[in-house]
Amino acid sequence: MTDNSPYGPPPEPGPPQQQYAPPPQYGPPPPQGQPAHYAPPPQYGPQPPQYGQQPPQYGQQFPPRFGQPVDPKALRPRLRWIGVAWGVAAVCVVAAVALFFTGLFGTAANVAPSRTFAAGETVTAALDPADGPVLYVTTDTAVTFDCQISGNATLIGTPGKTTLTVNGTRWEQIALVNAPSAGDYQLTCATQGQPGARFGIGGSVLGAASGIVGGALVAVLVASLGVVAAIVVTIVVVVRRGGHRKRLAAGG
Repeated sequence: MTDNSPYGPPPEPGPPQQQYAPPPQYGPPPPQGQPAHYAPPPQYGPQPPQYGQQPPQYGQQFPPRFGQPVDPKALRPRLRWIGVAWGVAAVCVVAAVALFFTGLFGTAANVAPSRTFAAGETVTAALDPADGPVLYVTTDTAVTFDCQISGNATLIGTPGKTTLTVNGTRWEQIALVNAPSAGDYQLTCATQGQPGARFGIGGSVLGAASGIVGGALVAVLVASLGVVAAIVVTIVVVVRRGGHRKRLAAGG
């Protein structure tokens, strides 16, 4: 069979063929004679931040608030109060040290024998049991001695060896004086083979140590009060100056 149609023979039967059209172009058409450029499709919604750019800020943004400048000289209380407080603290520390050493040397002077006598000499001494009188001896070598006291008083030997050095003289405690009451007592001592030994009546070293400890505690208390007061004043001044600065900056 011959087809005389002017359009040519019909296509062979078969699966339908899909034809693809070029993607749509966005933007103005290119000038004549230039190849077509395809622009990227438009993007919708929030775009991710590009590198080197600040990320988007969310929420309501407020401009920074700056208070008016504050003259440090206008702040109260003045800083000089901190200096005054620490000056007082320094005075307290110096006074505490002076008090301690004054008490130390004064106690040592009170303990040292105030009445001395040589071997074979009889002396009369005013004794008070409240003072804790003690018998001392000073000698360059070991000495054997024998001491006697009048009245109802007795001499009690001391265990161990307790010494006291005052003005270059080394005194050794040899007996405690047990006097029944305050009054005058006669005391004499004899030695064997050591005529240069001297004896004396003074105070108790143990009692002096207690006095020194008490004086040290008082000195520490005085120094501590001065330092603590200075710390408190410093904190109060700093806090109040900070509050005053905020009020002045706010225009108050």
